[in-house]
Amino acid sequence: MRHPLAVLALLALPASAQVFPGHRLPEGPERPVREREIDIRHYRADLRFDMAKEELSGAATVTFTPLRAGLTEFSLDAADLNVRSVTVGGQPLRFSVDSAARRLSLQLPKALDPGGEASVVVSYSCRPKAGMYFFPKSGKRSAQAWNYGEGGLHYGWLPIYNDVNDRFTAELVVTVARPYAVLGNGTLKETRENADGTRTFHWVQEQPIPNYLLTVDVGEFARVPLSDAKVSSTRTVPLSVWTPPGTEAAAAHTFGETPKMVEFFSKLFDYPYPWAKYDQAVLAEFAVGAMETTTMTGFSEPHLHGPEDPPDGGPQYDEAYPTWTSEDTIAHELAHHWFGDLVTCRSLASIWLNESFASFLHTVWNGHAHGEDDLTYQRWRYLNKYLSYVRAEGAVRPLEFFRYKSRDDMFQTETTYLKGSLVLHMLRRIVGEADFSRALADYLDRHEFGSVDSEDLKEAFQKSCGKNLTRFFEDWIEGGGGHPAFDVSYRWVPERREVDLTVRQIHADLPFENDFRLPVDIEIVTASGAKTHRVEIEGWTTRVALPADGKPGRVVFDKGGWLVAEVKFERSAEELLEELARGDLAGKLRAARQLSEDFPRRVDAVDALSRVLADPAAHWGLRQEAALALGTCGGDAAAAALTKASEDSDRRIRRAAALALGRAGGERSAARLRRMVESDRAEDVVAAAEIALGRIGGKETREFLKRQLPRESRYWDSIRLGAVQGLAELRDPSLAPLFTMHTAPGFVQEVRMAALAGWFRAAPEDASLRETLRKLTGDRNRAVRMAAIEKLGALHHAADAELLKSLASDPDLAVAEKAKQGAEEIESFVKKPEGAKAGA
Repeated sequence: MRHPLAVLALLALPASAQVFPGHRLPEGPERPVREREIDIRHYRADLRFDMAKEELSGAATVTFTPLRAGLTEFSLDAADLNVRSVTVGGQPLRFSVDSAARRLSLQLPKALDPGGEASVVVSYSCRPKAGMYFFPKSGKRSAQAWNYGEGGLHYGWLPIYNDVNDRFTAELVVTVARPYAVLGNGTLKETRENADGTRTFHWVQEQPIPNYLLTVDVGEFARVPLSDAKVSSTRTVPLSVWTPPGTEAAAAHTFGETPKMVEFFSKLFDYPYPWAKYDQAVLAEFAVGAMETTTMTGFSEPHLHGPEDPPDGGPQYDEAYPTWTSEDTIAHELAHHWFGDLVTCRSLASIWLNESFASFLHTVWNGHAHGEDDLTYQRWRYLNKYLSYVRAEGAVRPLEFFRYKSRDDMFQTETTYLKGSLVLHMLRRIVGEADFSRALADYLDRHEFGSVDSEDLKEAFQKSCGKNLTRFFEDWIEGGGGHPAFDVSYRWVPERREVDLTVRQIHADLPFENDFRLPVDIEIVTASGAKTHRVEIEGWTTRVALPADGKPGRVVFDKGGWLVAEVKFERSAEELLEELARGDLAGKLRAARQLSEDFPRRVDAVDALSRVLADPAAHWGLRQEAALALGTCGGDAAAAALTKASEDSDRRIRRAAALALGRAGGERSAARLRRMVESDRAEDVVAAAEIALGRIGGKETREFLKRQLPRESRYWDSIRLGAVQGLAELRDPSLAPLFTMHTAPGFVQEVRMAALAGWFRAAPEDASLRETLRKLTGDRNRAVRMAAIEKLGALHHAADAELLKSLASDPDLAVAEKAKQGAEEIESFVKKPEGAKAGA
């Protein structure tokens, strides 16, 4: 609420001075919610997997009811399926396959009306190109097959309705050769050993789920039991981890907190975990990282950690602390079992209702498990990553958005995951924590096992809390697109004993991004103490007079750091130093950053940041921020403080110090980084030092980093990965053969991707790069394949346009869109003179 004495005027006038540049909305066709002909009630797949041939065959039984009167024909989505027959009631059914449209059309023997029910049986076989992915035996790793269906991919191995706005119960009856096992949704009803050396697993999912949440994982797995989760006074949920044999100890360590997470979320939502079990499986080359398939979440191998390993969910050693820790990802995928699995977005346009909520909730778990300061630091990092992305790209969009080129565009990390989570934190702050939690419980109760869009969420909140949230949803979710930029200033007026605060919104006035209305907390600190005032920002200029019993030592705009906004607030070095010394964590983080940007050469600023960095009682996130700030300041004093921090007992501080030394530069920093590479006991610190060393460069760096490439790592080839990334920073064309070698399938995905990126940066004219990229457009690893397609398009060779056009019909829709964009990029540069023939 506003302070009753605070508001002098709220003037809706455009800013007259500096205006931040305008943003733009992404381009793309409108993607409305898909219309349906039928409602699938139950789906049963009886399948046999041939792991050697990488094929599957069998029958899918689709039980449905019409959604239209007099239905005589309908279609299922099917890509590259060899359909042998379709029957209904044992009688053959007329069908046709449209390969281009990837559609199986079926003609019913008689018209069927809503309320009626029928079952069709589709017998088929396939060698999947999308949705189900096979990986042969390699070294100590046995063969595996796993599925990934988000974004409409399950039609590559199942005849099915391939969108999110239909739900059904399911049975998966899968036969595989011994010694393979099959993991799936729901409850394992039967395991049958067959006389022909195969075994059959019968999984039953009793509650309805969307098709993309179906899962079948085939391989050799060791089961690691976890404690049951007590989700109510009368019910417990069994939990297990399925992991490659030999990794049981790492799996127990990595996933050991899951029972507490299940219990925490069940209580938080006042909605007990709704499914029969919760299993987690570690999958070979699971290129998407993790996927919340109902009751059986899949994780990539880098999520497996021992006690001495870094916290990364996947190696992110160019960051002081990973955006996503392994623990974050585990909490995120579990949270989806309420937000995404139980209540599902009606279309991809509303995917934020799945992903922003899961991201928000993994940060809430972080605060619960590790303290509010850890959550504050995570929000700070997410805000800065989002703002940096927008500054680099200029593109913004509402969280719910119906225009996009590629399905992957809607999964854009900085917007859908990071900004979306921060918007929910703002909403929780505005509504109040108790009312926010109650509204979420009402939302889940009202829409359980259903499809939703943002209007459903708004209605649930407004009915539960009685608040009018129309403006908030217009600014952030259904309308709007970007975020405000505030120019803040204040003046102490002694005769009135008031602080006159002016807040101007200085972003461009655009139809999708005009003035924002938000409450903000203003803290005024005087000699007698601190007082916080809630002020409503409304209109292009907001002016308020706030009482103060003396001259402020500091004024804090947005106490706690809750706004998703850019803030221009010029303060003196003395005020920032005071904030760094005595503010809350959000204020200290801002002060450290601003001191390095506005006063990098002031001795007292560098001294203050150095003291924070050296203080073991300070929050580790603030110490990391101080390290990075000192890297920005540079100079001998900063380098000395960073050198001392590089020997800190906390690996997080050493990792930040390594990256900051790379920012500071100079031979002194380079020498210390070489020492860290050679002697630090934490592999992520070694890798960060290698990357930082590459950024400094110098004549010794190339050979030094090359010598690190053969070193063995305990966790996920970390040292080799850091060396490749460090060498990539050199942009040295002579390193092309080294990068070539590391793109081979024998290396882990992250090394291969880093080698491709380094090669592309160093030697884009290298003919062998183009040849390798063309080959990798067919790689088994989806992430490598998409990276190769993107880089091939960026080389702008006319002869590659045809290859990319051929890939634009790939059944993996994200791959297809990436290839289409690559071909269009080439053709936008290649202008053939009239009458000329295209050449290589």
